[in-house]
Amino acid sequence: MKNIALSILLIAALAFSACEQQSDVNQPVTGTSNTTLLKAIENFDLSNEQMAQLDEMFWMEEDLTLLLDPAQTQALNNIIDGTAPGFAGNRDPRHIGFDMGALMHLRLIVQANPDLDEETKQKLIDLIKESNEERMKIIEENRDNPELLRQLLQEEHEDLIEAMNALLSTEELQNVEDLKEEIRQLREELRQKWVEMRIDHQLRIWKQMLDLTEEQVAAIRQILLDQHEAIRQARIENAGNPEALREKMKEILEGTDEDIRDVLDEEQIKKWEIMKKMRLDWRRGHRGGGVGPRG
Repeated sequence: MKNIALSILLIAALAFSACEQQSDVNQPVTGTSNTTLLKAIENFDLSNEQMAQLDEMFWMEEDLTLLLDPAQTQALNNIIDGTAPGFAGNRDPRHIGFDMGALMHLRLIVQANPDLDEETKQKLIDLIKESNEERMKIIEENRDNPELLRQLLQEEHEDLIEAMNALLSTEELQNVEDLKEEIRQLREELRQKWVEMRIDHQLRIWKQMLDLTEEQVAAIRQILLDQHEAIRQARIENAGNPEALREKMKEILEGTDEDIRDVLDEEQIKKWEIMKKMRLDWRRGHRGGGVGPRG
């Protein structure tokens, strides 16, 4: 009976979190040509509010369907699969083979420079594909040395951003910097609103799936509020260093998990572990990449 109940929980959670998506949106990209990837990047057209939150939600393994519409979610999956096919697979057990910071930089470039020529876009995509493959090699060769791994991944990221910027004119680079500052200010202005929205979304799901009491909901809400304050401080302390920020967010996430487990009873912890496994499976996606539930 217990196994049946947990199986029902799995099915219910999938139904609860998944967005209704049109069948054509759900179809994965066939092939990884730059033309196909350019189409995916066009479909990954984010507002400034979305850009201000995406990397943080991605690193904290939150449900991105809260932030992205179905077409954007599928486009992100397609970009990951096309530029880092080993992401979250056997070669990448820590889920760090995809450079989200580089994708965000690419979106900044494209959004800040709507007239950017196709040849430059193609070259930018090539740089990201090559760098993500290099990341995989670094991960495989240094997985037993976390400090060196973090250093080498940060150096690879910096080299990639420098190479991407070298393809742009002075005016195009300034457009990117102006947009980055606009998004930074927006993040600070609206952080509390977004935090409350994201926490409410999580607690609605968790209350139903874990059968939380009101006292447990209140305790977990405070844990999540503390988590977001820690994230805010981490952004300040690790500005300009996405690898260090990602590692810090991983540390914060692990601490949050421990604190939440302390609030739950034995049966709820079993359900919590199932929910975490589902999140991991979604993150792996098809062909080892992607986010959110696939149709």
